[in-house]
Amino acid sequence: MLLELLHVTIGQQIRSLSMSVGEGQLVTITGSKGSGKSLLLRAILGLIPVDDGFISIDGELMTPQSGFYFRKQMAYVPQHLSMPKGYHGAGLERWDDLTADERYLLLLNKAIATDKQMLIVDEPEDMLTTETQATVDQLLQEAAQRGKTVVAVNPRIQKNQVVL
Repeated sequence: MLLELLHVTIGQQIRSLSMSVGEGQLVTITGSKGSGKSLLLRAILGLIPVDDGFISIDGELMTPQSGFYFRKQMAYVPQHLSMPKGYHGAGLERWDDLTADERYLLLLNKAIATDKQMLIVDEPEDMLTTETQATVDQLLQEAAQRGKTVVAVNPRIQKNQVVL
């Protein structure tokens, strides 16, 4: 899948942002707290409209109305690690007993294991251990190597980085 943003403006945080992420590529989003990282992911998911510019996937315009269709092709790991609706299976029965690191890795692994072509990954609210951060970095890079289009809020991977 090819994700393109052209001169995207959202509120006061994101001004005229352009980027392109293709199949097998990983782009990381960084910035200070409140810079619009999660806001940008919500726009890519089609959950909120952009104020100016456009977002397209494989040449098709992303709008709040078309977002539902596009989200069927995306796997999303949210910032807030609550029990996701519709998730079942290994590990989720004991969700409340898991640490923040375990929850995040479980959601990331489930998202990567789907047949979805695009992976949208937000950074969790809770600080991850150094060991878990290294595992996350490796998993994101491996997902891209396997052909997924990956957009992740991640300050540690500096290749193909967009700073807000």
